[in-house]
Amino acid sequence: MGNEVNAAISAALPLIESLFALGLPGIILMLAAIPALVIMVVFILDYRHGKRTEMLLEAYREDTQNVLRAVSEKHEAILREMSEKHEETAEFYRRNVTLVKNYEKMNDALQELVVNNTRATERLTTMIEATINKVMRG
Repeated sequence: MGNEVNAAISAALPLIESLFALGLPGIILMLAAIPALVIMVVFILDYRHGKRTEMLLEAYREDTQNVLRAVSEKHEAILREMSEKHEETAEFYRRNVTLVKNYEKMNDALQELVVNNTRATERLTTMIEATINKVMRG
């Protein structure tokens, strides 16, 4: 234990000699500088913390921009696909409308043909009946 005390005293000896060399005003100045030193250390630590925070925020912004860019690209691809599908569906309905209109025209034409054939058959029937009646009377 004596060796440890001697080692501590011999380690502190240069510091004690420096304090005696400074004198009372130097010691008072040094004691007054301790709070300034603490404040400087706090400012340095705060600056380093601010730099680290700034780097983290920049990395976060970059990651967020990358994610937003990827989401935007996927969104645009989905919109393009949906637009193409919508256009296909719209074309399908346009073709169906054309088909229905053509069917209605064909239906009208067939109806007119049936009516004309019925009239022709009635007229032919009337003519045959009239001819039979003439032959039977005559």
